[in-house]
Amino acid sequence: MPTTCCPYCQTRFRVTEQQLTLRLGMVRCGTCKKVFDGRTDPGVKAVPAPTPPTPPAQAAEVEAEAETEIAKTETTDNAPNLLDELDALSTAITNLQNTPWRETAMQHADPDEALYADEPKFVYQTRKKKRGARVWKVLLWLGIPLLLLALLGQLVFHFRDEIAARSPQAAPYLRQACAQLGCSITLPAQISALSLQSSQLQILSGQENQFELIVLLRNQSDSVQAWPALELQLKDEASQLLVRKAFLPVNFVKPDEMKLGIAAHSEREIRVPFLLSGPPAADFQVSLFYH
Repeated sequence: MPTTCCPYCQTRFRVTEQQLTLRLGMVRCGTCKKVFDGRTDPGVKAVPAPTPPTPPAQAAEVEAEAETEIAKTETTDNAPNLLDELDALSTAITNLQNTPWRETAMQHADPDEALYADEPKFVYQTRKKKRGARVWKVLLWLGIPLLLLALLGQLVFHFRDEIAARSPQAAPYLRQACAQLGCSITLPAQISALSLQSSQLQILSGQENQFELIVLLRNQSDSVQAWPALELQLKDEASQLLVRKAFLPVNFVKPDEMKLGIAAHSEREIRVPFLLSGPPAADFQVSLFYH
């Protein structure tokens, strides 16, 4: 049986003419893995090469088969079995690429995916969708009450004055909560809930330029209201404004009554004395406002 010698590492191999003919003379050294023309060695009978030159791609296609045949030839001469070594190496690489990475991925992936790995994909996807739907239901059952509580808290904070005025029992708790939150509770100030039932302007007898404004104030709402301020406008015969005066609650309400406000569905007469100089007024007008 003819032999050939690797021109790169000088390793000699036994080959057959059929092997060289089948692979167009191209073989690969089992030691250095180099591909060379096995017909160039003097110990090998010349094998006529085909007319067209051997393309590199074609040589690459046959090198695996040449390596197998060379490994078989070496085995007959008690040389190392390269085929078995290559198979073992390929198996080890495959195990490293597949089994460890797959197990690691399964550990970090969905536990159900590892548990039901042998099920059809559409069955697993259906189960996953059902589990997602259950999660959303739980979130909704927990989230909706929390949102309602948050909305209720905002409403209580915004209307805390009205709630404290309408519910004396809840007022102490609201004041305690506001003390913790840094807010305050004041009396409601709804100007639309108040009205003037009557008003008159009198000159105080025996006192020059001394007048007194008398009004009847009514709280029409169902809750206590803060005391409003009064605005007095004096006009001449042509309805032109002569004087405008403003009277704050401190001018006609005692401090104790100021904190209590004007009770719901109640009336209160207000008298405000003041000094006025200048031409006499032919008409006047009184209005309420909160400052």
